[in-house]
Order: sequence, then structure tokens, then C-alpha cells
Amino acid sequence: MAFADPKWLEILKASGGQSAAAALACGLLLLVARWGWLPPLDPWMIIATTFGLLLFGFLALASFFTAINKIFPVREWMVYYVNEKRFKSEVRAYIPHMSEKDRQIIGYLLAKNQKQFTADQDGGYATNLISRKIVLYAYQPGQVFRGTDVPMRIPENVWKILKERQREFPYNPPKLRPGEVEPAPWRIPWMAR
Repeated sequence: MAFADPKWLEILKASGGQSAAAALACGLLLLVARWGWLPPLDPWMIIATTFGLLLFGFLALASFFTAINKIFPVREWMVYYVNEKRFKSEVRAYIPHMSEKDRQIIGYLLAKNQKQFTADQDGGYATNLISRKIVLYAYQPGQVFRGTDVPMRIPENVWKILKERQREFPYNPPKLRPGEVEPAPWRIPWMAR
């Protein structure tokens, strides 16, 4: 018993344009035969042409959607949106559980409208905020900085949440003597280390 040559399956590797052209050709053949411009087609020819129209049409559609997905990666956008929404929800849920020091740091930054600051390499008192990704390290690859002046920032999405709930982060400036500089609340004094 002889088996059919499977080489005809190579047609499934056709490009989107080739599949669309083959689907168009099958559709035109059926249309022209229906209009009577050709002699009547045998039933097996109609079935084969209809099968070709469907096969090549769906292959062309699959290629089209694959190309669109490369240009507009909907799945990546959806994953980003879901992760962003989850992160914002986590930040909002954490705010009532912040320590007094965390609230003091956020209150200071909000009062000074300061999204970026420098801190010790370990983050000082801001370590909880760093571990929650409310504060991120902000240095660039190859950037040189001292261990006591590491750039840090609050991401824009977190900043918006904190601004919305600014009432929950009261800022009470300390009473300073003339010429005295207010200490940053995230800095741990060297004597306390």
C-alpha cells in the first residue's frame, strides 16, 4: 500500500501574503464559477476549492494576527497592566501598616515635593520602603557615587498614590536653631550605627 507524499504539507509554511493570495485565488475560482463565467465545476472541485479557501484564509489570518502582535504586543501590555494594578494595590494596602519612621520619611518628601534623594548605600531608615519598592535605587549603570550619597527615587506610579493620600503622612518640621540644617529622616546618625 502506497502512502501519499507528505511534501504537500510544506504549503502550511507559506508566508501570510502567499496564503492570502492562495485564499483569494480559491475564492475567485468559486465566485467566477458561480457567476457562470466557467463551465460548471464538479462537486469534488467545489469541495477542494472551498477547503483551500478556508485553509489558506485561516493561515493568512493567523499570519496577520502574528504580525499585528509583533507590532502591538497586546499580551505584554496586559501583563504590564495587571502587574501595575497589583503593585499599586499592594502599596495602598501597605500604607496603613507603615511604621512611624516610614511615615515620617514619606511626609518629609511630600512636604518638600522631593521624589529623588540621596541616602547611605543601605538606605538607612528607608530600608522597609526600599524592600516594598516604594523607594528605588536611581543610579545608572557605570555611575560613580559615594556610599553615603546613593541616588534613590520614588517611582511616578507610587508618587501619585502618596500624593493622593498625603493627609496620612503629616510633616512636623523640627524646631531648628539659626544656621542649623534639618536632618534627612532616612539618615541614621553615625553614633547610632
